[in-house]
Amino acid sequence: MHRHGTVFEELAVEVMAELPTDEARYEVLALVDIARRDPYAFPDVRDTGSVEEIREAFGSTCWIQYMPHAGAIEVREIGWAG
Repeated sequence: MHRHGTVFEELAVEVMAELPTDEARYEVLALVDIARRDPYAFPDVRDTGSVEEIREAFGSTCWIQYMPHAGAIEVREIGWAG
């Protein structure tokens, strides 16, 4: 799935499809948009020795794990606590 400078991995697409409401999807997409606009504003959480840069961003009831890529982000995981 591609959305304005964002690539969603298969697991993230599955989670988006299972979110309980449209409002939940909007909240996740708003967080994705914030991360896409400033991908380095959130902490790097990669394991020691890993070459992949992995960052996490948190909203009020959701979180995303993503990788920055030259002006875009790749959303690897989405979490929902709402």
